[in-house]
Amino acid sequence: MRTGRTARRRAPAPLLGILGLSLAGALAGCGAHSSSQRTQVASYVSEANRIETALSRPLATVTRVSVKVSSRRSGLAGAGLAASEQQLTQALDQIKAQQGRLAALPAPAPAARLRTLLLDVGTEEAHLTTQLKLLIAFPPRFARVVTPLGPALKQLERTLSVRQAPGAAAVSAVYAAKARALRRFQAVTAGVITRLRRLTPPDVSEPAYRAQLTSLRGMGASAGRLADALASGAPGNVRSLLVDFDRAALATRTLPVQRAQIAAIRAYDAQTRRLSTLSEDVARERLRLVRSLH
Repeated sequence: MRTGRTARRRAPAPLLGILGLSLAGALAGCGAHSSSQRTQVASYVSEANRIETALSRPLATVTRVSVKVSSRRSGLAGAGLAASEQQLTQALDQIKAQQGRLAALPAPAPAARLRTLLLDVGTEEAHLTTQLKLLIAFPPRFARVVTPLGPALKQLERTLSVRQAPGAAAVSAVYAAKARALRRFQAVTAGVITRLRRLTPPDVSEPAYRAQLTSLRGMGASAGRLADALASGAPGNVRSLLVDFDRAALATRTLPVQRAQIAAIRAYDAQTRRLSTLSEDVARERLRLVRSLH
């Protein structure tokens, strides 16, 4: 899995400055609609601006961490990783809190579309903040979980490479040793799968993460069948079982997995573009609202 490199290249764009136009004063002076309606719209926009002000600090934190992730070729680690993750957790809590305030704020009819757009922006901000948090936290945790696979594979290869033994008893002993090695490897894969399932990958890593689980399940199952065949003392032709094992080991490198990974990255890029588009829609809707109330 190349989650680390993906995380560094695909950090979200800065989120600060999405809602930056205050129109309360302009709306208060407009004249075509009733005085009551103008007052209601002006009051709504004024409160939305206060929420925007409250959002500026957590969004600045998200932007700062995003820039830090993008600028470090090796990513974050150790204390830096823990600190950044904590900062993003706090920022996300604050973003969601302000989103709740905005959702609870009643909007007069003329401001209904503006309210919808502002809520959409908040939803995207929360989602991208969550993704950034996963992008910096998932790769090192994934790496720790799969670390036992390397030594386990090397040990299995050493044991399976024994091809000669003097006498029937020695051959049986070799078969038994290979069966035990395969069982041990199967147990390692089962443990890694259990720990991997406790992790939450970012959207861009989901295809590779799923492929890794499929690979591990396939290798574990193949190892178990090989162990059964060797333990029987008359393994016969195990070539098909070895082919299954090798195919499972290469499951993360298939063309469908690569295509799914590319699609996931493109989808993530589309989400970041959507936030930018929504911010432009907010600005246009605010301007339209001003003009409609003249």
